[in-house]
Amino acid sequence: MPLAETSEALSRDLARILDIWRDRQDGARDPLQGVLRMQLADAMGASGGGDTPTPEVRKAHDAIRGYYDNVRYALLDPIAMVWGTIANAVRVAAAVDNVTPTQRAVFAFDAASIAALFRAAHSELAVAESLWRAFRPMPAADCQTLAALFNPHMDARPDGAMIIAVARVLGNEGPLTSEEAHAVATLRTTGLINAAFVGIRSRS
Repeated sequence: MPLAETSEALSRDLARILDIWRDRQDGARDPLQGVLRMQLADAMGASGGGDTPTPEVRKAHDAIRGYYDNVRYALLDPIAMVWGTIANAVRVAAAVDNVTPTQRAVFAFDAASIAALFRAAHSELAVAESLWRAFRPMPAADCQTLAALFNPHMDARPDGAMIIAVARVLGNEGPLTSEEAHAVATLRTTGLINAAFVGIRSRS
């Protein structure tokens, strides 16, 4: 898929997820929902993000924007920053080994909020599949984690524990620790272990 089409799909699908989350899953007051809506508005060149943000959401949004001021890939398509927030929130919630202290401070969102975002995506199969196809070819660990979490063939409903397990397994390198081995056992109940994680399967 050409870059422009990928960017458009990532923007469109995220906007749909946020609407589903707000309208069907009572997500209007969730801080992560508010931050992502503000970021998406920034990326699309719009003003605001719909509802007037709470002081908590405004503070989190400004901290994240300050973080990206010092990150080189912020020079890429602005939608990359919005998805970077989601990827970093997942990594921080999962305590992936290479998370920095700054990331822990800036991207500290509840695992339950992150799970709500993925449940919103999976409530419309076309949205989950579109995002799965967008992230699946991208080799970075963060993108592979997102691809796994949007996998439309997932057998289980996304929850915080499952998201943390996926991020722990795909976000780190080297031999599995005992904690990660437990995460793999958790993933076997989702169906994801059969659709991805080729390297893990080769050692199981």
